[in-house]
Amino acid sequence: MNGIPAEFEQFHWMVDMVQNVDLGLIVVDKEFNVHLWNGFMTHHSGKQAHDVMGKSLFEIFPEIDSSWFKAKSKPVFELGTRSFVIWRQRPYLFHCRNVRPITQQSHFMYQNVTLNPMRSTTGEIKSMFLAVEDVTAEALAETLNK
Repeated sequence: MNGIPAEFEQFHWMVDMVQNVDLGLIVVDKEFNVHLWNGFMTHHSGKQAHDVMGKSLFEIFPEIDSSWFKAKSKPVFELGTRSFVIWRQRPYLFHCRNVRPITQQSHFMYQNVTLNPMRSTTGEIKSMFLAVEDVTAEALAETLNK
């Protein structure tokens, strides 16, 4: 390589991928405080990372029913299993604007969200990451064709 240690270069790549992937990535702890907010979430929610870091998810998005979401997250933290929120159950978890020009028939982004456990080096689950997928085009195609 160019004199830069391989581990540093790989870390830089990982950070770049997390920030630029076409998927929302959020890390929250067991108290639901935000520890990671990627570029997708900034772009779609209009909320900057420095404004959400360390704050409660329920403060940032008061439309989320906290008791429902805590129950949905329970198997993630307690059993280490994934949990899912699909658009057919609930059109979105995070009220984000729809920014895709082809699918402007919707005023919000339809989402599929996967809640994933994050294990520490000791195997303990102290955090989870949420992967937020924009499924607006698919949702509108399905609902308009009914």
